[in-house]
Amino acid sequence: MVVTTARGDFITDLDIEERQIVGALCAWLGLLPDAGIYIDGELVPDEVRVAIRFALASETAPSPAVQVAPVPPPEPEKLRDYTETLQRAFDDLRQGHVQTLRDMQDCARRFSEMWLERERQFADEAARQRELTGKSLADVDLLGRSVKAVQLEDVIALSTARSGARAGSGDRITVMDFIGGLFKTFTGEN
Repeated sequence: MVVTTARGDFITDLDIEERQIVGALCAWLGLLPDAGIYIDGELVPDEVRVAIRFALASETAPSPAVQVAPVPPPEPEKLRDYTETLQRAFDDLRQGHVQTLRDMQDCARRFSEMWLERERQFADEAARQRELTGKSLADVDLLGRSVKAVQLEDVIALSTARSGARAGSGDRITVMDFIGGLFKTFTGEN
């Protein structure tokens, strides 16, 4: 006997004797009314299904032919043995669960520490880069000021040379000449 779901998904296959077929059919149809049940590779016909359902509904279904022999109670010593074994198994399972939780907690703690260390290193590197950038900008500013100072000295030297040439010719420097020289100095004209 092979039992499948209504969609055809496999549930189980059973080796049953011929005298147990009716009882097994009743049990499976009572449990899963829409199940597909195959006996010797053939689907149980709908007429048989209807008859079994009708019999189950009227409670006149044949009783399964399976006879179960009574099981004698276990001896007290074996029962104590079984209880101790189950208790040890439960304790081992509980200890394993507690250890797993501890390991997970330790792993999470180490991961957090690693993550915080990486974040600290990243922040330190960013601060170092910011400091280097500030120094570089200060150096560029200092270089720019030095270049301007040299240019100013050159302009002043050139203006002085021209002024000396004018003074030799009898011309004097006027306020307008001074303002024009300052203007040329700040605009960078020669």
